[in-house]
Amino acid sequence: MNDNPTLSSMKKIEVVVHAADHRLIESALAEAGIAGWTMIRDVAGMGHSGFHQGRTIFSDETGLVMFVGVGPSERVRQAADTLRGFFASHAGVLFLSDVEVMRSDYFRAD
Repeated sequence: MNDNPTLSSMKKIEVVVHAADHRLIESALAEAGIAGWTMIRDVAGMGHSGFHQGRTIFSDETGLVMFVGVGPSERVRQAADTLRGFFASHAGVLFLSDVEVMRSDYFRAD
């Protein structure tokens, strides 16, 4: 077993939006070439308009969702630039951070 795995520097994007807007986020990530992402439904938290419950009662289009994706810096920044216009008229937040990953080939779209 390798006690010192090789790590690669990449960028992580996290986006929290209303569930009804999830297709727009998926499109922006795909168009930027982000190879994959995780979508977490029913996210709860405190925001400018108060506490948001994490329970979906009647539809997957209600509540909040959070996307987490990792990729090469230039691709993640492209997705963030695309979403800049979205956030001019929609609620939500976007975070970018530097990360190190193992198996970097999993995060590169061909």
